[in-house]
Amino acid sequence: MTTFIETQFPVSKLSKESYKERKANYSQTLTGLGKWWGRKPLIMVRAAILGLLLPASRDPKRDREIFLMLLTMDPEGLWRRKTKAIPLAELFARLRPDERADWFDPNAPKPKYRPGTSGEDRASLQRLVFERMGYDEKLVYCDRPEQIKGPSEPAWDAINTHLGTDARSLPELVRALGERRFGHVPRVGDAFCGGEVFRLKPRASAARRTALI
Repeated sequence: MTTFIETQFPVSKLSKESYKERKANYSQTLTGLGKWWGRKPLIMVRAAILGLLLPASRDPKRDREIFLMLLTMDPEGLWRRKTKAIPLAELFARLRPDERADWFDPNAPKPKYRPGTSGEDRASLQRLVFERMGYDEKLVYCDRPEQIKGPSEPAWDAINTHLGTDARSLPELVRALGERRFGHVPRVGDAFCGGEVFRLKPRASAARRTALI
């Protein structure tokens, strides 16, 4: 069986996600569990594990869409990860002149919402501008993939339909795909993740394994 990682891999997006994670310094998920300079970004480890387990179908475009959904790197996943508001000046600059009148006061000396602009309207504007940004620009306003629960329920519906599974979490999916391919749940060594495992308490080691997926 040919796997996803043997046919394609979203290197550019993963590189940007990895850079964001590494720049987080001490807020990285595994930093408190043990220090190791050679540790690889969690998003890269997660992508490699899923890429090795996901089967490649005859529809490579859909395979890629599903892979990005699993990593919350698809458009909807990025929107769910967005936790920072785009500043008013940036919103204003990203709109066409004819669009600005819908949200901004034309008589204000600097960008200012029109009187009576509702919270729903402001959220719509945030999404409109967010979707016009490039991938690396979007990441400025987003949490990292491991900081949210995972794909949304609608995303899981699409994932399971494509893969013929019934998972609702990444560990459940790894179990299902592993059993399908190997006949048992696969064990994953964290050599690429790094860390002085022998110094960690069992509880910390369990946290490390959970963080991988």
